[in-house]
Amino acid sequence: MFDKILRYVESVEKEAIPQLSVNCVILGFHEKALHVVVNRISLDSVHLMVLPGGYVYQKEDLVVAMERIVKESTGLEKILFKQFAVFGKASRSFNREFTKSRVFKSKADKGVLDWFSKRFVSVCYLALVDYSKIELRPTQFMDGAQWLPVNKLKELAMDHSDIVKSACESLRKEMPYTPIASNLLPSKFTLPELQALVESILGRQIDRPNFRRKILKTGMITKIGSDTSNKRRPADLYAFKHGRKTSLIEEYRFGF
Repeated sequence: MFDKILRYVESVEKEAIPQLSVNCVILGFHEKALHVVVNRISLDSVHLMVLPGGYVYQKEDLVVAMERIVKESTGLEKILFKQFAVFGKASRSFNREFTKSRVFKSKADKGVLDWFSKRFVSVCYLALVDYSKIELRPTQFMDGAQWLPVNKLKELAMDHSDIVKSACESLRKEMPYTPIASNLLPSKFTLPELQALVESILGRQIDRPNFRRKILKTGMITKIGSDTSNKRRPADLYAFKHGRKTSLIEEYRFGF
């Protein structure tokens, strides 16, 4: 694992901006809950979980860096994304996490540790993806990638749980104006799935009959069939009338 980190630092130290990075909060919706993509780092007995991210190259636009990292993580291009925050406390570095490991012994090791011990600033982006279409891959020197339920953020290293919390706050504010639901749900969905998504974003429960009545009244979704797979009672399937361009701006005014 350490050799991978050493090769990564050697490959980017000349072309990257040492103390500027991007972090991507890649959200998907699965089993009635929001999930976020995380990468794993294992250093001796130290195991860290972090958001996909990386340094910005000297001649690279921030947006291009973000798109590169999302593609490395998911294989996807041209997805809905938004810059939502910048994290840059003076004490912000991986020094505390990395010094817990005993793998940094040689002079070359110390150079790697010094690189990650520098204070660095992260420009943070939020990306929304269809969970069912993603094949996760670890970025850079990471040794694994997985989906993590948003309610388990305490497992993340450094300030990455705060980054995800900030992303979720941004998501709530943007829900009336951005096609969030249509980008997180598959092309066909049930009303309970749509309600569960809205509840996950709002962080509270919604009265089911009231939600059903108001959503159907808006005309923003249309019934396209029934789901008969392994269910005693077939569930109605819906699709957004305007596909992935659908936002809740008009429909949200009545409130849930």
